[in-house]
Amino acid sequence: MAKKVLLCGEGPTDYGRQKYGSKEWEEGPVQSIIRKSVQVDIEFTCVIKNGVRDVKIQRRTSEKLKGHAVKAYKLCVMANELGDIDNIVCYVDADRDQGSSKSARDAKKRVQDIYNEIQMGFAQFSATRSESSFPMIPLKMIESWLLADEIAFTACFGKPPTRPSLPRQPELIWGDENDPTSDHPKNYLKRVLEQYGEQGTIEIFICIAKNMTTDILRRKCPISFEQFYQDVQVIG
Repeated sequence: MAKKVLLCGEGPTDYGRQKYGSKEWEEGPVQSIIRKSVQVDIEFTCVIKNGVRDVKIQRRTSEKLKGHAVKAYKLCVMANELGDIDNIVCYVDADRDQGSSKSARDAKKRVQDIYNEIQMGFAQFSATRSESSFPMIPLKMIESWLLADEIAFTACFGKPPTRPSLPRQPELIWGDENDPTSDHPKNYLKRVLEQYGEQGTIEIFICIAKNMTTDILRRKCPISFEQFYQDVQVIG
């Protein structure tokens, strides 16, 4: 029997989007990575961020929560209302204002702070829900994880990337997003795909994610992926 997982991400690039005029969800690379991590049959229920924001919670509860804990708690409320959700994955990018640091120590602290906030939201709802719910926090964004495994690029495009090759530490690259020559993950991945004559579409991202090896992702992204990988083993 498939595990039923409630998932909320940042946007279409990571966890896909709802098909226009339909309740059906077009998946993104995040779902592929989760499935590879647990290797069990999963049925996703995806919710949009605005839908999570609209969930009403008691004021005295919201006053106890900060940052991403609010999102995590509201996902628990939604899961409870749906009634048949086994697990929750709360996906949050660890970039934004503090993402420019290339220091591994600063990066670890940034990921841990977000992780703790999300876990706080789960735990505030209930201990049972906390044990079956997981933060998923790429450093700096999904493109960072997609830049980890050259075997996946070979599988998708017939040869490994060389101009440029993949970064040694994809979690730590950064730069000005407005400068196409920078090492911002979006720009770096764009340059990698250009050598194949491809663009960064959801379909391309899914192809890369489906062909990734979790062992390589764990090794190349130890700050942000390893914790998620260890956490979700309880799903299997």
